[in-house]
Amino acid sequence: MLPYPRQMKWQDWVDTVVGYNPDLRNKVSPDSDWESFADKLTQFVPQTPSHRMFQDWQAWAEALIRTVSP
Repeated sequence: MLPYPRQMKWQDWVDTVVGYNPDLRNKVSPDSDWESFADKLTQFVPQTPSHRMFQDWQAWAEALIRTVSP
């Protein structure tokens, strides 16, 4: 599950993502900044968009949702 990020703070969003996807808990740290989280996530979810293409974490998260959601 990936919540819509626009009305959330980074920490709330990433805590929710890791909380609903427990397999990520040992792979990515919810305590990292969004760029580091995105970089690490690409190792486990290859279709993750590069954070370098986005100005803020919300735009990146929206792209992630579009990329990995069925």
